[in-house]
Amino acid sequence: MDPLDSRAFYDRVAGVYDQRYAYHPAIGARQALWLSQMFTPGTVLDLGCGTGRMLGPLAQAGFRPVGLDCSRAMLARARRKGPSRLVLADARHGLPFASASLELVISLHATLVHFAGPGELEGLLSEAGRVLAPGGALVAELPHPATYPSETMPGAWREYQPGMSCRAAGPGLEEIRLEQEGGLCTLIRVLRIGDIEKLFRGWRRVEMHPGFRGGRFRPERGELVVVVAWK
Repeated sequence: MDPLDSRAFYDRVAGVYDQRYAYHPAIGARQALWLSQMFTPGTVLDLGCGTGRMLGPLAQAGFRPVGLDCSRAMLARARRKGPSRLVLADARHGLPFASASLELVISLHATLVHFAGPGELEGLLSEAGRVLAPGGALVAELPHPATYPSETMPGAWREYQPGMSCRAAGPGLEEIRLEQEGGLCTLIRVLRIGDIEKLFRGWRRVEMHPGFRGGRFRPERGELVVVVAWK
């Protein structure tokens, strides 16, 4: 099966996403609490909000969440979870918000890896910087590159997670296949620590955290990467 772009991929998987691929709700509550301790709660853009798993926890933590996603099917499920403001838009083509209009943008559950086309991620980060007010911040959750299994044979599928396989698809790219969805595939971008540092080089201040549990980030440990970048 040829890989689908992220919009078509998530339209296809929306019906089973919460049951098979979303984090446990307790993780969302922990993430929202961490964010409320890092930032004064206000309006927050959840970029790639999907089925809205974070919108409720964010609201409970005192934020006013706005969810944005390119998948109409994913947003349809988000609408069932509460009255949060939802925006249907493809962030690869820009963010439909005024310049300097937001204090906080978050992109969790590895959303940024789906910006796999040439210049897409760089363009998104430029747009995030545009819509953030001075002193505003972007928080991005990314998989550590060590979580991808080593390639033993060029082009071979390797088990990535239960029910999920991956194979190299070009420099810095992996093709992800969902076995339970009939082999549904999409391309993702593998971001190494050096890539992350380069992408955020123009930001005023950048921190890396080992997930949402506190402590010092150690690149060699293969921990979940949470990037906090201030404009």
